Amino acid sequence: MSRRFRRLLRADTRGVSLIEIVVALALLSIVLLALTGIMWEMGRNTRTATLIGARGAALESAASLAESVRWDSLDALVGCSADTSAQLVYTRCFEVTAPSGGIRQVRAIVTPAGGALRPETLTVSRTRPRSRSPLYMP
Repeated sequence: MSRRFRRLLRADTRGVSLIEIVVALALLSIVLLALTGIMWEMGRNTRTATLIGARGAALESAASLAESVRWDSLDALVGCSADTSAQLVYTRCFEVTAPSGGIRQVRAIVTPAGGALRPETLTVSRTRPRSRSPLYMP
């Protein structure tokens, strides 16, 4: 090999140029920005999923309350109250209607505070209980 060729080989392999470093840093910054956006979206979706789960728990609580109140006391449920469930602050409203003789429908409306989620409605149909126990034998 000639001396000139050896010098050219050594000059090319000595180190990294400034342009290569700048290009590598630009690529790294683009990748990090993309990852930041993905993480931000994941955090927002996790928060929404948590609120939806808490709203479901609030609806279950309202349904349980509507089913456990005595038939004669259903009218006492009517109205609104503020409550919390897990990380959700919400307003729970009850309405009682009587579409036919022995049936009453209890409608529960759960409205999350802050407008992060839409209100959710649940309807529980209740029938008048028998006057005597089914186990009663005359």
